[in-house]
Amino acid sequence: MDDALQALVADLGSGNVLDAEMLEGCAVEPHELDDMDEQQAAIVAAHVFEQLFDHGIAKVVGESADPEAGRWSGTLDAFGFVIERDGAGDLVLDFIPAGS
Repeated sequence: MDDALQALVADLGSGNVLDAEMLEGCAVEPHELDDMDEQQAAIVAAHVFEQLFDHGIAKVVGESADPEAGRWSGTLDAFGFVIERDGAGDLVLDFIPAGS
């Protein structure tokens, strides 16, 4: 794993609010976010990861989805991700560096 990418994800990988601009070109449309399953959440996370860090993902795994609670999680290669609804109702994506 590239140490520079790990450091970049640690610095910039949290607090990413999902909006239409960030999801431009994603297979999951913004209006589908509230009802997405774990695989759709993984697709969204991979898309955003590639946009933010200019790094392709080989293995995308959605692990859990709880639309009622507003929480989704999974892994992208060696990175974890969590999407959660915040107090304002926005969906926020956090990436978790490998080994954290």
